[in-house]
Amino acid sequence: MFNLVEATVTPLVLNHQVLEVAYELYLQAAESSHPVINLRELSRKTGKSALTCRNAIVEANQLGRFPNCTLES
Repeated sequence: MFNLVEATVTPLVLNHQVLEVAYELYLQAAESSHPVINLRELSRKTGKSALTCRNAIVEANQLGRFPNCTLES
């Protein structure tokens, strides 16, 4: 039961602003088997730290978002 509640609430606590900009960068990345998201650029565009951006993307990836992406700084 707890796992169901956790799975429902977790996407709501992800940093929405970071994920929106990250998705834009993900779509702009060169087509390859592993699109690259630059954490410095994401941090600059959102005003969040690179670590906060990284953590938001990793959490989203665990929920099936940003498949096969590579992070660079």
